[in-house]
Amino acid sequence: MHLIARVFDVEITEEDLLEESVTLYGQDSLEGLKRALDLLINRYLLYHQALLNGLEVSEEEFENALLEALDSDNSVVNNEHTASEIEKQIEQCILIRKYIQQLYPSDLDIPESQLLAYYEEQQENFSASEMVRASHILIRKDEVNAEDKAKKLREKIHSPEVFKSICTQYSQCPSGIHCGDLGWFPRGKMIKEIEDIAFALQPGEISEVFPTKYGYHILMVTDRRESRPIPFEDIRESLETSLNEFKKEFFLFQHIQELHNTYKDQIVILDENYL
Repeated sequence: MHLIARVFDVEITEEDLLEESVTLYGQDSLEGLKRALDLLINRYLLYHQALLNGLEVSEEEFENALLEALDSDNSVVNNEHTASEIEKQIEQCILIRKYIQQLYPSDLDIPESQLLAYYEEQQENFSASEMVRASHILIRKDEVNAEDKAKKLREKIHSPEVFKSICTQYSQCPSGIHCGDLGWFPRGKMIKEIEDIAFALQPGEISEVFPTKYGYHILMVTDRRESRPIPFEDIRESLETSLNEFKKEFFLFQHIQELHNTYKDQIVILDENYL
């Protein structure tokens, strides 16, 4: 059993790091192991503080946490740990969570001016994507002379009204009964060939025949929405939630750094590869 570090009287082994790294990052690289070591050290520091603050775990809290772990297929209860080790890990999780809640007990009311400033600073991240709405006619690739049939249909189409009529009669896609409507879609969410054509057309314009792996298509764009900012009022609540989460994370990061400084003599790295 190769020892990597010691925090207070808790020994951290290479096996502990491997388990943590694979669980969290799906890898056992040295970088992943180092990150796992940081997390374990932070965890033990917070657990130590929870005990110093006299926090305890009730029987009901433990049972609820155990059931939650079982329901979520949690690795804590599905590996080779003994029952006492599992109990200890669940207890640690509960106490750390209670301690963090004690540090930052609830969401704070953030001033409107601060929310507006955050909205304006990050406005490029609060925009609705450019979207198009399109309809198509499909002649399936397994149809005899599919491309020729699609091209003959295209020759008959001279207006959106004719497109809809032919779509209802001849399209071999289930959407045909709805005039071939594909609904609204942004870039990156539709078959690439359809997307490329759709974003190159304006509402009312009809494409020439083009292929995809499904067959031959004729596409008509029926509407378009340009990229636009999302109004502040529409996302005010989510902005407040995001800022509160950011404040909590920053506060916790600072607190953990303070614990590292306070207990630096109690954190001993035994393997120089992790220094």
